[in-house]
Amino acid sequence: MAQSAATISRENEKVDSLYYYFNNGSDKKAYQQAQHLLTKFKNNKALANTNLLLAYYHNKYAAIDSSIYYTHQALKSKSTVNDSLGIRLTILAYQLLAMNNKKKGLYHESKKWHIKGAELSEKYNETNLYYSHLHGLASTYIAFGKYQQALDLLEQCIAYSNDDEIILGSYINLGTIYSSLNKYNISNNYLQKAKEICEKDPYRTQALANVMFNIGDNYINNGETNKALMQFYDAKDLSFKNKFYDLELIITDKIGTLLYNERRDHDALLIFTSAIPKAMSLGSLDVLMHSYLMLEKISVRKDDYNKAYTYGKRYYQIKDSIEHSQKEQEINSLEVKFETLEKEKKIKLLQVENLKKTLNIKNKDADIEKYKLQQAIIAKQNENQVLLLQNGVEKRKNEIALLKEREALKAVELDREKTVKYIVLVAFFILLVPIVALLIIYYQKLQAQGLLNLKEKEINVQRVNSLKKDQELKLIKASVEGQNQERKKIAQEMHDSVGGNLAAIKLQFSQLTHQPEKMELIYSQLDDTYEQVRNLSHNLLPKKIIENDFVFLIKEYIYTVEGASEINVNVSFFDEEKINGLNKILQNELFSIFQELTTNTIKYAKAKTIDIQLDLLNDCVFFIYEDDGVGFDVSKTTLGIGLTNIKNRIENYNGTLHIDSKLDRGTSINIEIPLNEHIHEA
Repeated sequence: MAQSAATISRENEKVDSLYYYFNNGSDKKAYQQAQHLLTKFKNNKALANTNLLLAYYHNKYAAIDSSIYYTHQALKSKSTVNDSLGIRLTILAYQLLAMNNKKKGLYHESKKWHIKGAELSEKYNETNLYYSHLHGLASTYIAFGKYQQALDLLEQCIAYSNDDEIILGSYINLGTIYSSLNKYNISNNYLQKAKEICEKDPYRTQALANVMFNIGDNYINNGETNKALMQFYDAKDLSFKNKFYDLELIITDKIGTLLYNERRDHDALLIFTSAIPKAMSLGSLDVLMHSYLMLEKISVRKDDYNKAYTYGKRYYQIKDSIEHSQKEQEINSLEVKFETLEKEKKIKLLQVENLKKTLNIKNKDADIEKYKLQQAIIAKQNENQVLLLQNGVEKRKNEIALLKEREALKAVELDREKTVKYIVLVAFFILLVPIVALLIIYYQKLQAQGLLNLKEKEINVQRVNSLKKDQELKLIKASVEGQNQERKKIAQEMHDSVGGNLAAIKLQFSQLTHQPEKMELIYSQLDDTYEQVRNLSHNLLPKKIIENDFVFLIKEYIYTVEGASEINVNVSFFDEEKINGLNKILQNELFSIFQELTTNTIKYAKAKTIDIQLDLLNDCVFFIYEDDGVGFDVSKTTLGIGLTNIKNRIENYNGTLHIDSKLDRGTSINIEIPLNEHIHEA
């Protein structure tokens, strides 16, 4: 069914609000709403723009693979949108793919997307985007060492582009090129111009960090190592403070290389070792490969050839994977060429068929002439037939007169038959009335029996619901009793073991001044007490939490809820592997929150559907819970025991809880918990 113009307009307005949040410092809010709306939108244009926004968000926080995924989703959704906005979206998507592949170290792939973007921009007169792609292409040429080609493109950007961002980036890249050509004075001139532009705008911190990084490079080339290190560390701190994680990683790699050249192997080892997990999480293959190479060199310098072999092996594995990926791209390019040739063959076949159709049309012209002659002959034949018909009309008139006389006789006969039929019909109705009365009485009896059966069915349903609620209450009571017993056991254990140990330690401390040799005994008792507290904390966890994956437990519980009720539960996870790796204590808290919310929905909400989303992103857990139940007025309702417990659990982890609910509109609950030390198992 065709979508209404009003629906499309509403969805486009929501997309505009998402971009407003993203561009005005509320990027996380934009991300959360975009994830939610992505499942609701039906309009292809809204879907494409929302996917593109998510791609920009992940690009900003250096989640390269996620950014590439959402960019391809945007292009897929845009496939039916061919207006000017659709073309612009395609060009922006090509730019994102180029930048993300450059961050991964896949420069050939990055070059391909910049070239495609520049060609499309030029074709549709998108001037700013055209020079933006030229600028990106120049950066790729720098990575290949093709400095002259990069210089030509950058000077063209400065001369003809009116975009300050492109001009700023061009100054920085020109500084990099001239530094590589050992023309440090020219390099510093361009970098100084870039720095002046950055200092006028406080939001250009990333560009400023880039400028500081390049100035540090020039210090190295002039032999001023200490000044270079100061510049690098300042640029690294600025990048970390503003969450420019990919730039911070590049600067870290440069610092490690400088320390290695200064033969400060211990410091360099720490730098490259810390860079590896960051490079893996960001998908930066070139930095990851270089880190393993430098660790191999450090190990060789220390005569640790076993580690050198391990690091060298990993270096060549990554290098081979990059080359394999680029070969796959070449194969894909050959496939595209092959498909193009096949299409050209089909076009030639269609051209031959069109020639045949043209010849057939000429033959049809001759057939038309023959047809006109045949029509003239038929017209003559029709004139003769008209004359014959006129003679026939006269004969018909005579026959009609005879028929009228016969009809008069038949009318008399019909009147007699009608009288007979009327008498029979009256007799039939006299017999029909009592039969109808009996049928009505029988129908009323059936209707009364049906109402009685319906009432009995409703009573049975109420009984079943009552039994279910009684069963739920029994389960809750049993759970509470079990918890009370467990608390008594823990209290007894704390009193008997931990309390006894602490009393003994206190007594030992009071005698320490007279018997200093007891210090070792006190340390032993402290270790024993710590071990008992640690075992106690692990014993607090349910057995099912310890022995099973968290995602499996959630899905198993959902299956139980759907089997015991008529509620449909939809749940999604991102990233399942990392969620299963969360601290078991935090998993237990999340599972308790999940159980409390579903129990509230079953008891009070009268909902048909529950939507749950659990994401682990940027060291933060995002838990979104929604139902389509009766809802409640948040401003007039105090939190019950269950929601209060949930709030306390979340605050223990420095998290936030937001409840959005209105009468007859359902309930939405958003929970954010920063991971910090809870990301791995205790």
